This record gives sequence, C-alpha cells and structure tokens, in this order.
Amino acid sequence: MGVVSPLKYSVPEAALTQCLRELPHYVVLRNEEYLFENLQRGGDIDLLVADLRVAERTLIRHLGVPIRMIRSSYVTGYSYDWGHIDLLPTVEWRGACYLPTEAVLEGRRLSPRGRSVPKIAHEALISWLSSLLWGGFFKERYAGKIRQAVEIDGSAFQQTLIEVAGKKLGSRLWQAAVDGHAESSAEWTRSLRRAVWWRACFRSPVRTIQRSVGFVIGELRLRLQPPVPWVAIIGPDGSEESSLANEIVHRFAACPYGNVKAVHWRSRLMARARGDEPVTDRERRSRGRIGSGWRLMVLAADWLVCYWAGWARLRAKGYILALDRTYFDVTVDHARGRDGMGPLARVMGWLLPKPDLVFVLDSDGDVPWQRMHEVPPAEIARQLPAGHVIDGSLPLSDVVDEIQRVIRGWMLNRSVVSLGEEDPVVTAPTTNAVGSSEAPTSVSRGDGAR
Repeated sequence: MGVVSPLKYSVPEAALTQCLRELPHYVVLRNEEYLFENLQRGGDIDLLVADLRVAERTLIRHLGVPIRMIRSSYVTGYSYDWGHIDLLPTVEWRGACYLPTEAVLEGRRLSPRGRSVPKIAHEALISWLSSLLWGGFFKERYAGKIRQAVEIDGSAFQQTLIEVAGKKLGSRLWQAAVDGHAESSAEWTRSLRRAVWWRACFRSPVRTIQRSVGFVIGELRLRLQPPVPWVAIIGPDGSEESSLANEIVHRFAACPYGNVKAVHWRSRLMARARGDEPVTDRERRSRGRIGSGWRLMVLAADWLVCYWAGWARLRAKGYILALDRTYFDVTVDHARGRDGMGPLARVMGWLLPKPDLVFVLDSDGDVPWQRMHEVPPAEIARQLPAGHVIDGSLPLSDVVDEIQRVIRGWMLNRSVVSLGEEDPVVTAPTTNAVGSSEAPTSVSRGDGAR
C-alpha cells in the first residue's frame, strides 16, 4: 500500500488580513515579513493583544471555529487546517512577566505591509529570550534580528536587556549581542530564568505570584482536560494495528491541529510474558478468581502509571496518542463476568482513565479475530467508551480517512464547546485544500464537521 500524502491547505490571506485590520491594539511578535509563507511551511503566528476576549471574537468572526483550541494561563492557541495562531495577553515565563504588554503596544510601529509589529528592540528581545526561557536553547534564525537591534536601536535594546535580566546578566547578554555571539547565551539559561522571575516578582510581587499559581493550575487543567483526543485501535492482528497507528502518525504530520504519537502499550508488571493476552476458557478456569483478580489489578496499576507518568503530559502538549492496545480491550472478556470478575472489571473500567475514541477494526469472516476474542467486534465497541467499528478490509488510506474525519469532528466539537454558551451557532468558513472547491461549513454546538 502506497503512502498517502497529507492534503495541503491554502492560507486564507484575505480573511486573515481583514482580521488583523479590525483587531485593536495588537502586534505580530515575530516573523511578520514572512507571515503567510511561514504558515504555509507549518509555522504559526504569535499575536500580543491588549484584550484577549475581543481578539478571540474578532479571530473567530473572520476565520471561523478552530479545529483545536488550547487555553493556558499565558497563551490561547487556535489551530486550523491551514495553520496555527497564538494570542498572548502577556510576555512572560511561567508567570513572570518580563516585558509589559503596555510598553510593547505603546512602542509598536507599522511594517511596510501595514501590520503592527514591536519596535526592533522589543522584537529582538522577545525572539531571543522566548526560546531560551521556555526551551533552554538559542534559535539561530533570530541572530540576524538581534544584530539588527544592536545596529538600529542599540541604546533601547541594551536598556531593555538590563531591565529584564538585571545589570550584570543584562550587560553580558548585550555584550554577546554586540560581539555577534548571542548563541553563547544558551549556557546562561538557568541564571536567566532566576533573574527574570525574581525581577518580575520585585516589580510586582502579588501579580507575579498570582500568575505563577495560575500557570501551575493551567498546566494541571491541561493534564486533567486535554484539548486533543486519546485514540485506541483494536483489531485481530497486532501488526495491523501498529501499521495503522504509524500511518495515522504520518497523515497528521502536516496537520497544524494535531501531531499523533503512536504508543505501544505492553504491561511491564505481569510476571508471565503472555499475561496481557486474551485468555481462553481453559486458562481462565485454571487461573481461578484470585489469579484473575490479581491480573486485573496489576494491569490496572501499570495502566495508571503509564498514563499519569507520561501520556497525560504528552496530551497536555497537544499530542494525539494512538494506542494499539488498551487495558479495556485486554480485559473485555473479564467484564462479561464468566470468571466471576465482572464487577471488579466494571469498577476498574469506571475508575481508570479511558480513551476518548476507540476504533475497532472488523472484517467479515475474520478468523484471527474469532480465535483471539470470544465477542464480536460490534459488542467490543459497545462495551468500550466511544467505540467506532471500521471495516478493516478497506484500503489503508480509506481507513485512515475515516479515523481522521472522526478525530477532526471530535476536536471541532470540543472547540465549539470551549468558546462558551454565548456563541450557540458559529459559521466556520473552511479553507479548501489546494485544487479543491469545498463549500463553507456551518457548525452548531454538539456537531462535528458536516
């Protein structure tokens, strides 16, 4: 089966331009000169705004409902088929506001293309420090912008660096910029983070502590209520499920609204190598109720550890997890209660974190499935949360098309709900793939993409 390339969507330049014209008090923080080209290459747009609520309503009115929304304490992200836009109310790092929004907006200027951008000193500082503070690395592509700030707006740039990082560290940063070795600042990341946080706390202690607490709460909320679905794939053949998961990863690689990470869960706590495989009646009877109960509890413990120690963090970062095996399809036979473990299996199914979408591959006369499972695919889909039965005999590309449609609809519905009750119906103009002619889409609360 050949690999299917993801569709390329054109950037709605006219709608986006009109949105920026009507957006009050904003600046494009970075890469304004390559705004549309950057989106087409898979980049994003960062907009610093004075009023997040007004900016969001303006964005939705011109560009429609985003497929994915990620809200945190310091940024709200909107992902479409064609690209991603971030609205930032502050310039901060984990609650430490190191460059006041008012100062950036007051010093803004118009670019040759008529869009609001920060003055060169602010733009260079934000471009430089954002990657250092959040990622601990230096982005080489901003070296030219830093040199430009030194040459054109050197006095303001030096003063801003000192205000943000203190006289000692700010002077070191300035000297590195003057010498053309800004990349050496990556070695000072820890010192820079401490300096930024303490200076922000000194200027506004109560507000900085409030923002820091808000950042922690926001990160916890993203782990408890991730903005993207958790996908499970169930089929008769493990290799087929893994191939499908890998193809989904490839399909979403160019989608701005979600990266997929394939996860191959295998219980690491079971003593027997085949401990997490479906069992026959003979094996179940020989194991007994104590053995079956122990098996369920050990699998549940492993599932919990894997989820909260790793998977929840990935979901909070916007990764769609695609699992080719879950606790629930491993123990679905127990839930039927034939070994006396039905109540325990149902309690575990209620308590444990569950995938948002489950895709059950079904093929007529599937002998491997009949050998591995005692219940038909439709019954497994009914017992599992949000189950969808898909014809596994279809070409791989068609199966992935259907899975992508369901995932996209789930995320779009979540975005509509996230926008609040004041917008019960929103017209969402879709951006067509290159060479296609798709009509606009109307999305109402509770519906996916139609």
